[in-house]
Amino acid sequence: MRRLAMFALAATLAACNSDATGPNGSVSGTYELRTLNGQPLPYTFSSGLRLIDNDLTLYSDGTYEDVSSYSDGSTDVDEGYYTDYNGALTFYSTTGFVYQGSVTRDILTTVYNGFTHVFERD
Repeated sequence: MRRLAMFALAATLAACNSDATGPNGSVSGTYELRTLNGQPLPYTFSSGLRLIDNDLTLYSDGTYEDVSSYSDGSTDVDEGYYTDYNGALTFYSTTGFVYQGSVTRDILTTVYNGFTHVFERD
């Protein structure tokens, strides 16, 4: 019986370690934007410009790159560094913007410029 209990405990701890924010997990990776303010892509802004794709890559060295692609063929690249405290993220853009985010397993959520972005890790 004791052996069964130890196995159950080990299995539970192993499952916890697969969480991206767990003690052995990492938030680094590429995340694809799934929704912007609750709407799936493509997202049309009030100006008529449509966001068709957005990938956010968090590198293990603490830097990030956020690439947005629009329907008019233009792209926008934001980069900087981020801090991670148990899945609570703070982004520091080279343009001077600072914004917050969080990661739970493979879902990353940020609030930036009045928009809620929900990303999923590829």
